[in-house]
Amino acid sequence: MAENCVIVSAKRSPFGKYLGSLSEMEPLDVGVKVAEATLSAPGKSLKENIDQVFVGNCIPSAFETGSVTGRQIGLKLGMDVFTTTVDTACCSPLTALRMALWGMRLGELDSALVIGVEAMSRVPHSSRQLRTGVRIGEVKLPDPIFPINYPGYNSVAVDASDGAEKYDVSKRMLDTFAMGSHLKWADAMKEGKFDDEIVPIKVRKGRNEYLFSQDEMPRPNGNIALIQMLPTVFGAKSTTPGNAPGLNDGASAMVVMTEKKAKSLDLPILGTIVDQAGETDMPFGISWIPAKAIKKVLERNKITIDEIDLIEINEAFAAMPLVSTKILAGGDEQKWYGLINRTNVNGGAVAIGHPVGASGLRITMTMMYELIRRGGGQGVAAICGGLTQGEAVIVRV
Repeated sequence: MAENCVIVSAKRSPFGKYLGSLSEMEPLDVGVKVAEATLSAPGKSLKENIDQVFVGNCIPSAFETGSVTGRQIGLKLGMDVFTTTVDTACCSPLTALRMALWGMRLGELDSALVIGVEAMSRVPHSSRQLRTGVRIGEVKLPDPIFPINYPGYNSVAVDASDGAEKYDVSKRMLDTFAMGSHLKWADAMKEGKFDDEIVPIKVRKGRNEYLFSQDEMPRPNGNIALIQMLPTVFGAKSTTPGNAPGLNDGASAMVVMTEKKAKSLDLPILGTIVDQAGETDMPFGISWIPAKAIKKVLERNKITIDEIDLIEINEAFAAMPLVSTKILAGGDEQKWYGLINRTNVNGGAVAIGHPVGASGLRITMTMMYELIRRGGGQGVAAICGGLTQGEAVIVRV
């Protein structure tokens, strides 16, 4: 493999709830604010040192003009460099990161700014009828995020539920894990563990203007009994609003460089990206694809799961980390519980939120900063995407 690729800066916005603090802000501006903070975090601006910008985004219709989103963000940043916008559903920002790694390993790039951004509150209802007019009858305005599904396939909520059933993960376990996500987030918040990654943003909501500085989805004062009372959704057997994330808004950003470039600029190296891999499976396999992606990248680097200190598996639903860690444990129940204890130790998307185009970078930086606080080690972060694509990345600190 070519020279080491390293992370020199990583930041994110607080994640907003549906119709919450970020809902009246243009998503381009959210991405720009986070990117600016990321570019200046090392103590000097890195704008002049970025060779290319890569942006992950899932739902471009949320933008005023949903085309070349990356180029729009780059120009707002004052950076006239080539930009690439990627859509691999929830995998998008990690796919964008993998493309940046390709460029650096090929020797075409020395550095890149990678951004993930999503504004689910601003996704419009849509109609294909209005272009040619409606002479008689109702006008239909489908909501593309209620539910999130793809023509010819089940909703992702059903796929998550079916995956949990396939691997004998009970609804009670899903609900318990979900409540634990809120509680772990609360503990981490009290200890200031998100201070390294969160960029406060000045927002306007109605007539009020304020500094938005904390994830607004978590509900640590709830309890499992209340979660268990919630009804299942979209025909799923075990998926409820309690063991799933919300529809969220937010952005994440990361500056990556070759180790040689970072050292030449005297920049702090936060972590080294050991390797990254993408994987696919049957279109309904979203609950177990993080495990397959993790296995692929670990095996390629001759690393076992026992050598991994921390695991982040995006809680697109509680089923994903539970099913995937069970697979990684190879059916050994005690090993499974051990892996769960190393997974999403500061809470996950069920609590923090899942702005789908931003979460991949969020889980990676959350894991990296926790490794730094623990004095080093290596971790693996993985995420599933719609119709079963997965990304996994190994970071060593």
